[in-house]
Amino acid sequence: MVFLTAQGGFLGPFCWLLGKILNLIYQGLSSIGINNLALCIIIFTLVIRLILLPFTLRQQRGAKINQFIQPEIQKIQKKYKNKTDQDSMLKQQQEIQEIYRKYGTSMTNGCLLQFIQLPIIYALYRVIYNIPAYVPAIKNLYTPIAREITKLADYTTTLTNFVSDNKITTASRAIKTLSGLDASSVTDNNIIDIISQFSSTQWDTFKNMLTGNEGLVHAISTYVPQINDLNQFIFGINISEAPGWRFSWALIIPISAALFQYLSSKVLQPSQSSIDSGDQAAAQSAAMMKSMTITMPIMSLFITISLPAGIGLYWSVSALVSLLIQLAINFYYSKIADMDKILEKQMEKAKKSKKKKKKSFMERMLEAAGNAEEANTVSNSVAGTSLKNYTSTTAGNSGQGGSTTYRKGSIASKANIMQQYNNQSKGKEE
Repeated sequence: MVFLTAQGGFLGPFCWLLGKILNLIYQGLSSIGINNLALCIIIFTLVIRLILLPFTLRQQRGAKINQFIQPEIQKIQKKYKNKTDQDSMLKQQQEIQEIYRKYGTSMTNGCLLQFIQLPIIYALYRVIYNIPAYVPAIKNLYTPIAREITKLADYTTTLTNFVSDNKITTASRAIKTLSGLDASSVTDNNIIDIISQFSSTQWDTFKNMLTGNEGLVHAISTYVPQINDLNQFIFGINISEAPGWRFSWALIIPISAALFQYLSSKVLQPSQSSIDSGDQAAAQSAAMMKSMTITMPIMSLFITISLPAGIGLYWSVSALVSLLIQLAINFYYSKIADMDKILEKQMEKAKKSKKKKKKSFMERMLEAAGNAEEANTVSNSVAGTSLKNYTSTTAGNSGQGGSTTYRKGSIASKANIMQQYNNQSKGKEE
């Protein structure tokens, strides 16, 4: 089960931990009289970004080091420019790898850190997407309504039709789960998974269709206003509702999410002057990054405009924090940090760790390929050499003796013995 029955599977532990953090923030604000989910989400996002800050700083440090060693990389690339044979390409990769080993970094620096953060990011989405599952105080507001709904004669059909008619796509999965259960297996959580996706307007519509169900109408009238108060943000924005394609103040959230992501991507881009015009791979990479700078914010806009504003609020605040962190990092490395000293320390650290550290899989593969190529070259060279090259240079000599001497046991001496044998056999036949 995915929603209020708690996120399971691989993301389960991450959601549980992040849910605990969100609940602590909510309880802390509630204790001083502030009951607002929008503020909770903002503080929650800042706390999570603070937790991830060491990963971000390490990633950016590696990226800056890679940027400063590019002249050495480009020198190697120029050395092998227009050489497309396998041996040259292999040697180029080996020499580039040696540069990265020298500075204790890699061409994929930061990728591992990104993979570490991915489960956290997905778990963040799940927690904010379904806050009642992780904040008991908010779940308690939905519970009386859920219990009254289960008293309806055919509540599964009622909820299914209502979700379908009002196009509440965020509740479709919960509806599918509910439809697959028998009445004895349905819990409050299954109902709350659905009704927690209702907007304030949809609650009014739902209440108006409940003729003759005073208990449910009373529960909605009592608790939905409290839920709406919790979801209020600036300019009357309700974070439980999707902004949608209509003109309203709620559009501020998806627009700011796209804008901050664009600016954050922009400051991450390397300057065009730092890209070697002759380096086709670097030029293609820069062109791809430039394209993503436009496409990713547009995707963010479309996604956050169709999901509850709470998701967009998290997305927007996270993008803003990323932008500020990136600006601070750029300022530090361009105005304050001494990159020469940083590179020196990195080289010393790399030397120490090189003695202890085992070679990476990529390094072992390159070495193995290099050894195989070298062995193959030697083998082909010997096999392709005519035995006449080993023949004695003395005129009129039939291969028995001569002025040329060979080291005992060498390939040349063995080849000469074979040549002498062939010559003798040929003489007998004649």
